Formats: sequence, structure tokens, C-alpha cells
Amino acid sequence: MTNKPEAQNPVSDEVIEQKVLEAVAQALDLEPNEVSLSSSFEKDLGAESLDYLDIAFTLEREFKIQFPREDLLQRAADYFGEDALVTKEGAITDLGLELLKKGMPEIDPALLVPGLKAVDLRPLFTVQTFARLVKRLVEAKEKFPRECPECGSPIVESETTPEFICTKCEKNIPFPTGDEVIFQDMVAWSK
Repeated sequence: MTNKPEAQNPVSDEVIEQKVLEAVAQALDLEPNEVSLSSSFEKDLGAESLDYLDIAFTLEREFKIQFPREDLLQRAADYFGEDALVTKEGAITDLGLELLKKGMPEIDPALLVPGLKAVDLRPLFTVQTFARLVKRLVEAKEKFPRECPECGSPIVESETTPEFICTKCEKNIPFPTGDEVIFQDMVAWSK
């Protein structure tokens, strides 16, 4: 029988949002008051690809989580097939748009319209996109069973890496990756 995790110092949404704002400001060499949750990474803040990686890496270290390595449409293509989400011309299909609306509620739904190209999606990302991801991954970590699957002993969070360690057999038990968590969410949204 798997124990429910204890609510050991759950991280509040406010703390997560503040840490995300700080990480974005630091990575982009901005003052914290120049960044808001609704700021567009590219249009408002001038972020580039490497900036996304820097921010993600900082947040992974801060919260001991692993960000998804693929975007929502890439993960969904594994489940639905690529043709179900993006046309040969690069436009996001109706199914792809529905998944984006459910999976990325911070994006203005008025922008997720037929004809939107997959390459035009990243400029719609906001600071809230990262805050939402961190919240979801921290939530998944907090709900993780706190019992070793090998020996049934209690497990504790590692001080340095996104994993748990058994207090008895010392087995390392990794958290689900960001890709795994978001994939499970996406499957649930599609039902």
C-alpha cells in the first residue's frame, strides 16, 4: 500500500511566482520591477532561446524539478501522431489548438486560432508559462508517494537532485520528469 505524501512545507503559489520573476529578471539582466507574470518573453522582455534555457536551469536548481525537454505539441505528437496536431504546412490543427488552450491557459485564447503556425507559438509564452510549469511540477513532487518501491521504507527528498532517497536501502528514486508529468496531464485533457 502506498502512503499519501505528507504536506511537508508545501511551496505556495506566491513563493513560486516570486522565484520565477526573480529568475527571469536575473537571466535577462533586468530589474525585478521590469518583469511581470503577463510579460511576453520575446516581445516584452527580448528573451532569446538561450535565455529560456538559463531560466529553466535556474528554476530546476531552485525547486529540484526537471523542466520538460519537449514542448506540448512535441509530447502530444507521441500520443496522437504528428499529423493530428500540425499540418504539413505547419499550421496547428483544431485538436492541437484545443490541447494548447487546456494545457497553456495563460495564453490568450483569442490568439490560438485556426491557421496559427507552430513556429509562431513560442512568442506567445509569458513569464506565467514558466510559473505554471513550476507550480505543476512542484505539485507532482509533493504528491509523490513517500514509500520506497523496493523495501517499503520511508523516502526523503535529496538535498541536491530531483529525486528521493530511501532511508533504509538508500535506493535513489527519481521524480517523474517534466515531460512525464505534462504528458500524463495531456492524456487526461484529451479524454
